[in-house]
Amino acid sequence: MRRIVIIGTILLIGAISTWYFDFLNKSVETIDELVGHNYDYANKIYFETAPDIHYTININDNLNEFDGGILNRKDILTDSIVHVYTWEFVNHKKTIWVGKTEKLKNQIIDAIRYKNSVKF
Repeated sequence: MRRIVIIGTILLIGAISTWYFDFLNKSVETIDELVGHNYDYANKIYFETAPDIHYTININDNLNEFDGGILNRKDILTDSIVHVYTWEFVNHKKTIWVGKTEKLKNQIIDAIRYKNSVKF
């Protein structure tokens, strides 16, 4: 019986550590299942909550390293204003960039998941 408790405790500590330190994910990953959808899909279906952070950028201005990645998708945008939404979780964040395209008014043009420890 004691052996089972010890093994169970070790497994529980291992599972909690894996979740908390986020060992199963890369430091930064693209969320491919969101790219191409509209903002309502992300907000209501994928996240099911309002974002924790929201701001806008103009792709014609000087962008910081974090937002600068959006310039790779500049060719599909029909407006220079892009909305940036971030959801914060215990050990990571998820950010989407939403802009106006020929396909959709509020299309997700990029989406990433990144650990809280990542510095851009």
